[in-house]
Amino acid sequence: MKLKAGQRLQGMRELMGLTRDEFSDLLDIPWVRLRNVEQQKARMAEDEFAKIGQKFPEFMPWITYEGAIVVEDLRNSPEALCQLAAAKITAGQIPSGYFIHDKIK
Repeated sequence: MKLKAGQRLQGMRELMGLTRDEFSDLLDIPWVRLRNVEQQKARMAEDEFAKIGQKFPEFMPWITYEGAIVVEDLRNSPEALCQLAAAKITAGQIPSGYFIHDKIK
């Protein structure tokens, strides 16, 4: 099933174990805007893709075109949340409903 970018963003947030509040602060995206994107009430804007790419470049293939999530890239990332995501993937703690397991390399 093809997911919208907002759905993939929500899956990424849940994989990292962050609340919407924490994630919106981290990315400097207003909470209401993030909620609207995740709930498919709004599309992600170019500047939002840029903010995600700057903070979490390892997730950009997944966010932009439902590409692969490379665990080794997450594990080697300087970003602690990417390392946490790698550990959760390795431990099988993957949120359901986002088809993330299909994209893990």
